[in-house]
Amino acid sequence: MEMAGFAGVPLSYDAIRQGNDMVRRSGAEAISAWRPTASRGLGSDSERNEYMSKIMYGPKTRDQGMAHHLAQLGPILYECAAHVTEGSFEKTDCSLQKIRKLTSIADGPLQRLSTIIVDSLAHRLLSPIQGFADALIKPSDYFEQSCLRAAWYNFANLSPYLSTGFVTINQAIMEAVEDEKVVHIVDLSCSTTHPWQWIKLLHDFRRRPEGPPELYLTVIHDDGEFLANMQALLSKEAESLEVSFHFISVIGRLETLDFSDIRSTFQIKYGAAVAISCALQMHRLLVIDDNLRSTGIAQLQQMSNFTQIKQMASSVCSPSSTLNYIHYIQTPSPPCHVPKLLARLLSAIRSLKPNIMVIMEQDASHNTLLFHDRFVEVLNYYAALFDSFHAAAAANPRSTDERLRVERMILGEEIKNILVCEGVHRHERHERLDQWAMYMGGSGFDNVPLSFSAIREGKEKLLSFGLKNCQSKEDRCCLLLCWGSTNLYSISAWRPNMGSPSLIREHMLQLRLCCTNRSMFQDDMLSSATSSPASSSVFSPSFSPSNGSWVQELSHDHQSVRLISLLYQCSAEVAAGSFDRANLCLEHITQLSSLDAPHALQRLAAVFADALARKLLNLVPGLSRALLSSSAANSAESHLVTAARRHMFDALPFLKLAYLTTNHAILEAMEGERFVHVVDFSGPAANPVQWIALFHAFRGRREGPPHLRITAVHESKDFLANMAAVLSKEAEAFDIAFQFNAVEASLDEMDDFDALHRVLGVRSGEALAVSVVLQLHRLLATADDNNGGARRHALTPLQIIARSSPRSFGELLERELNTRLQLSPDTPPHSPLATSTTAPKLGSFLSSVRSLSPKIMVVTEQEASHNGVAFNERFDEALNYYASLFDCLQRSSALSPAERGRVERVLLGEEIRGVVAREGKERRERHERARQWAARMEAAGMERVGISYSAALEAGKLLQSCGWAGPYEVRHDAAGHGFFFFCWHKKPLYAVSSWRPAASMSCCRHTRS
Repeated sequence: MEMAGFAGVPLSYDAIRQGNDMVRRSGAEAISAWRPTASRGLGSDSERNEYMSKIMYGPKTRDQGMAHHLAQLGPILYECAAHVTEGSFEKTDCSLQKIRKLTSIADGPLQRLSTIIVDSLAHRLLSPIQGFADALIKPSDYFEQSCLRAAWYNFANLSPYLSTGFVTINQAIMEAVEDEKVVHIVDLSCSTTHPWQWIKLLHDFRRRPEGPPELYLTVIHDDGEFLANMQALLSKEAESLEVSFHFISVIGRLETLDFSDIRSTFQIKYGAAVAISCALQMHRLLVIDDNLRSTGIAQLQQMSNFTQIKQMASSVCSPSSTLNYIHYIQTPSPPCHVPKLLARLLSAIRSLKPNIMVIMEQDASHNTLLFHDRFVEVLNYYAALFDSFHAAAAANPRSTDERLRVERMILGEEIKNILVCEGVHRHERHERLDQWAMYMGGSGFDNVPLSFSAIREGKEKLLSFGLKNCQSKEDRCCLLLCWGSTNLYSISAWRPNMGSPSLIREHMLQLRLCCTNRSMFQDDMLSSATSSPASSSVFSPSFSPSNGSWVQELSHDHQSVRLISLLYQCSAEVAAGSFDRANLCLEHITQLSSLDAPHALQRLAAVFADALARKLLNLVPGLSRALLSSSAANSAESHLVTAARRHMFDALPFLKLAYLTTNHAILEAMEGERFVHVVDFSGPAANPVQWIALFHAFRGRREGPPHLRITAVHESKDFLANMAAVLSKEAEAFDIAFQFNAVEASLDEMDDFDALHRVLGVRSGEALAVSVVLQLHRLLATADDNNGGARRHALTPLQIIARSSPRSFGELLERELNTRLQLSPDTPPHSPLATSTTAPKLGSFLSSVRSLSPKIMVVTEQEASHNGVAFNERFDEALNYYASLFDCLQRSSALSPAERGRVERVLLGEEIRGVVAREGKERRERHERARQWAARMEAAGMERVGISYSAALEAGKLLQSCGWAGPYEVRHDAAGHGFFFFCWHKKPLYAVSSWRPAASMSCCRHTRS
């Protein structure tokens, strides 16, 4: 039709509504309407496509090829949802891989939304497999209270809708309590509450002709620190405005409040005019136990709705209609019946006889029983919401990080809760305005029309943001806030109906009768579904999982022994590809472990369980990559990594000892030198503290400090700028001639001699020193080609899944993988193959460094063998090594539990995943022992430089002065190779060694020249 000069005409809501019955009865084919286009070129077609184009790939992109690729994203998302509903691992995996390719084309709101949605779909597919589902650590597990507080603050600042809602709510309250002398406002908004709303209300009350009332404000929030800060801020503002103000804090959440004596809880005095404000929280009280895993609903899912999602996925869509599926038939939310929790709250509020209750809610139908309905609503609703945030942040590029934080920590978590969770765990149950009207009417409340002034103020506030798609409209005396034609939020006002109980009962009966026709189709479908036999689960292991009662019967010591045994058993099952047995082990491990447990072993087991689950899920690459990484860098809170490194530096002596030993070796090598150039390749492990200590050491030289130049290689421009400022200030204080050279790059990019020489700016006449702390092992990453031969002729995981039925999926994986898909060949970890294979990047880097002729190169590395080919050996090494580090942190008194948890999850947890879960070039954490590094360094033409005994004495003094002597110690290499080992209870955890170009290699180089 488009090629013939016709353009699509959207079917009206009335046309679709009238056709619903026919669709249900006959399963009608796709129906579309068309009209001749005004132009075959860029005319009206491009205007209609402009909105979707901006969602997909941003307003500046004109690449039609890119637009064509991204136009496929919507249908593939529906296709993937259909496969998840069907329970097909193979088809879901294929769809996820297609989505990954499309979302990598460019960064836009739809791509970011798709990333979150596919993560949710992957978790939903895994949800019946309890061991894997519980073992996977989610990005939300890294969210801290301060980060969530910042995210909600950013949400209020970026969103034009929330501030518009606050303005409208305030105006409605002002009108409802006009002429009142004592006003008590209860803010039920919890995490959505913002001091700005009430600061504005204080100013509004101050301008009243009759003067401000005596104002009481009760605020509910689960963060005591937030409430204290809010109280201080509002009290100070009220004092400056000369308003009598009282702040009442209630720590908790709306859904956990005790409604039995709400007047006492909120400290409301008799005679005060009461106003209730609730923004984006009431839907959390709609929780009911409607778990979709029940027999009837599960049957309904596969019998009635699977075909509709597949029809959406198979539709041929133009870019302008990629997400335009909102008009498809949907089963309505359960009408009329008011859930118990909401009924209790409204009954308690009704007893307070408030002058007004103003509610702001998401205007979306996310409370339907059936997954496909929720998925359609989520994709349309959040596509518009993401686009609005993208537009709001576009005006200020510095708001990008704030927008990402909101998308991941607030909107992303809402999406996951809607799509993944069921029953009492699904609390994001957004409803449309008409449904809220039924709930409120059924609970004895009458609608209070928003005044012209309230609506006008809301519209003016919305227009002040200058976003043309931000719109508002009135609906039954309520206000709807929209992005384009999509309703996003509703604002409505209510007051108790003080009629007789019999009148209220009659009114509720009429409401139920009005809703009968609306719910008839759903009731019929549910009754037919519940009478049908249960459908088989996607994953049905042959053994029954434990109910967890055995956990309480074990003492702590027995739990620890059991945990260690389960971890080793699980690693063996993962190595063998035994999906079923690994799942059972993971299920038992998660019952004994937790990221917040008081004992180090329990927290360590939780991290290893996540790594083992991800390791086995790598067999299904689309599914594995769809799961969002749990690293802090990918959870919009990358600053936590910096904070975690600082905590580890403060709590443990290892990095301090490494810096001290490195500086001592450099100081000895540079004796008598007047021009010194130090190159710091430590990247993320770099710390200005190391070089400030070197300033001290150089200043104490008899001949005085040299002219010092430090070059730091780091990926963060901000870190380099901060490091330059700190070091320049310290050098000036020490009166040292100093120059700082910043190189914004990673160590991976430093393997070419010409580039290295040019970037580092090495000058003749300078004595060069090189420092590398905990980074050199990352250059050992290879594609592990020595394993490829065994796999090339094996069945792929998808071929295996394709041959299996859902019930035999785990069994077939186990049988085939044992014989043909060996995850870990039986190559010993310390065989010549494992130790002598030259990593190309490392060899190139060392060759380039050697060509610069440094006087010394000091290397600090983890003393562990995590680069072995055999998975079981690598797991054993990792478990023992990180158990020691977790034990160090457990016994440190320098960290609070929150700070310790940050180090364990953000730093060590990511390392553990790197060692256990990843393979090939993605496995960057390839730690090796000192003897293996010695072989690599000597093969690259470097020779050892012994570290003097005085360095060991200095290290010992540091341990003594900081109270670390005893469990911590510094040991020389017993073989006399000049290594320093930093130990915990005699176990070496880190090693320092120093090197320089071998004399023989230097002679050879001069001879060739």
